[in-house]
Formats: sequence, structure tokens, C-alpha cells
Amino acid sequence: MKHFANKNKAILVFLLVIFALSAQSQIVGVVNYHEDPTNPLPDVTLELYDQNNNLVASTITNNIGEFSFSGIPVGDYSLISTTSLPVGEVDLIDASLILYYLIGWYTFNDYEFAAADVNGSGNVTFGDYILVLISYLMQGNPFPTDEWQFAEVQISVTSSRDTASPAMVWGTSTGDVEGVWLPGSRELKYVEVNEQDITLLNEKEVELNIGSNYDNLISGFNLNMVYPTNLIEVTDVIGPDENFHFNLDAETGTLKVIWLDESNDPGRTFLGETLFRVKVKQLDNSATSEEGLFSLLEGGMVLDAKSNPVEDIQIEVPKIITSASSNLSLDMIAYPNPAVNNLNIKLTSPTEGEADIEVYNLNGQLVKVINTSVFRGTQLINLETGSLPTGQYLYKITIGNKNLHGRFQKSN
Repeated sequence: MKHFANKNKAILVFLLVIFALSAQSQIVGVVNYHEDPTNPLPDVTLELYDQNNNLVASTITNNIGEFSFSGIPVGDYSLISTTSLPVGEVDLIDASLILYYLIGWYTFNDYEFAAADVNGSGNVTFGDYILVLISYLMQGNPFPTDEWQFAEVQISVTSSRDTASPAMVWGTSTGDVEGVWLPGSRELKYVEVNEQDITLLNEKEVELNIGSNYDNLISGFNLNMVYPTNLIEVTDVIGPDENFHFNLDAETGTLKVIWLDESNDPGRTFLGETLFRVKVKQLDNSATSEEGLFSLLEGGMVLDAKSNPVEDIQIEVPKIITSASSNLSLDMIAYPNPAVNNLNIKLTSPTEGEADIEVYNLNGQLVKVINTSVFRGTQLINLETGSLPTGQYLYKITIGNKNLHGRFQKSN
């Protein structure tokens, strides 16, 4: 891991004259997270380099962040720190602090600046803000820079016997501008769920509101949710304004949303009653009426008007009730068509069970029979066609008392 050095700020210089003996001294100090003495960093490796960049000595902080070097000759040194500790938690508060710094509402000190410079450019820009808000929080990508940043400390050791203050070294993990690192990681915030009933009509698009019981002004939120992919399709997600972002994974049924108020007067416009809206459409696959839920995953957060997490909040998530359907639909565009070795058939079944597939040539002769299991919902059935002669074929799929028919061409 590399160290952090802010070119635009004076490097910390400590004059250590501790237990000087025959022009040799002992260097002692402590490493704290964000200069917080209640949050010392253990297991930090510190390396002492002379002016020729030669390694003179190394040591590791103890469980209360203390370190010491003995028998150090008089001279000037650089103190470089690294660690493999778990990093601090990065959340919506960190993104909001970067935003407020960029618009002039907040001033960073050295370690906050180091944490906010997630792309390692030496400056904090809107590029860093987007990396935290979208790339990291929403998409789960790592930051381009090293996980840990430390102050580079310049030390002068003299032969004087006077005692100076111990060297105070700060450390921060990339992205954690707020500075909430705790050994063993931070406990995530949770929000309670309050269900609301919604009935969905078959194949008709319905707009669902996802809000909260917090009816005061908010400055941001992010939520991670899952929804029943066997019952509905999400067609759109709509937030408070153009600064709203979402990430939809239809395969896993995961929906991630994030929003920070980037207006000229953030925290003064939007209320927490309506966070965002989801447009959904029922899949035509329900033989009976069924219930499903939008469920919250851990890590959600809603920020009040001053960018503080709202405590004891309840998120209103939809409970959907599908309407019954007796239809069994088949996507008649089987592919590839013409087929060579395989034919894929897209099938949507209202129930799980066994499917019988029969293949006939144009003379009405049964040339192939397979049996396969199907599940409720949309799936692909692979039909092996490599052993069939070139020509035209008909196929019939039977599930329960339902029969479906299709046609394909076999080629070489």
C-alpha cells in the first residue's frame, strides 16, 4: 500500500528529542484513526527512512496504537505507515461530505482530504464524488487507490536531552471521510419495513410508491431491495429529481437506489414521505392469486435535512397481490431458426411440473420425444436437433392439460 502526502499542505514535522544518549535517541509515538485518541490503530507497520531513502528501522503499533524506535542516530527521517487492517465503512454520509466540500459548505482537514481523494489525483473533485456515490455505493466497485492512507511524517533527531511530544500519526481508510473506523468493521444501519398492500392487474403497468414514515425534509437516501421476479417485471424507477440513480438486476431481482440533493439549497425541498416510485407489470404466469413483497437488504440509510441519518425510520414497501391467470404462453420465436445442433424455446409456465416435447416431420411421423422439468416463470428449453435430417419440423409441448405448438427448420 502507498502512503498519502498532500502536496498543498505543510507536512507534519516533529522534533523528537527523547532519551537522547550519545547522539542516539528513542522515537516514540502513536497512530490514531482521524487523529482520534479514542480510536487508536493497532497492527500498523511503521518504517523509518533516512534522507537517502534507506530503511533504518521498522516496528508495529501495539493494541493501543503506540510505537517506538530505539537507538536512532541523529539525523532527519521520514516515517512511512502501512497496514492490512479492515477498512472503515463508506456510506451516504461520506458522499454528502464530499458534495458539501465541493460546493463550499464544508472544509476538509488533512485526513478527510486523504479519505475523499478516492482516485488518488491529489485533488478532490466531482470525479471522486461520483466514484463514491455511483461506482462504490451502488455498483460495488473498489476505489482506484490503496485502501489505507497515512500521514507522511518528517522527523528530526538531535543530540539534545530535552523531551519533546510523541509523534502523532493519523491514518484513514479511502472513502471514509466521516471517520467511523472501528476494529471489526462498523455496524450497518438498518431500517424497519412497513408493508403496504397493492393489487396488480394482469399485464397492466402499475406505479408503486416507496416512502417512509418520516414526513420531514430529507437530503438523501439509499436503499437496497429485492423483489419477486417470478411475479412481476420492473419497467421503470423514478426518483425525486435528475440526481436520482438506480441499478436494476432483473436476474436476481435486486434494485439499488441512491439520491443526494445536489440543488443550491440541499435539504430544503423533498420530504421523506415519498422516496421514489417503481413501475411494475405482472408476469402472465399466475394460475392463482399470489402475494409477493419488496424486501429491504441491509445497509439502507435516509439522511435528514442536515445530512444526519434518520433514526427509527420505517420504509413503506409494497406487498403485491397478483391476479389469477390460466394462460400458458410460449414465445413462438424459437432460436436459432434454422437450427443446426440445438433449438432454444422460450417458455413461460404458470406452474412447475413435467413437460413433454414431441417433434414431428411434415409427414406426421414422431421423430423425437423428450421429457423435462419446468418451473413457474420464464425459462429456456434446449432441444437437441443435431441428429435430425435436414428439413421442416413441428413440435408440441404438453404441460398438464395445456398443449403448445411450434415449427422450425433443421439445416446442416
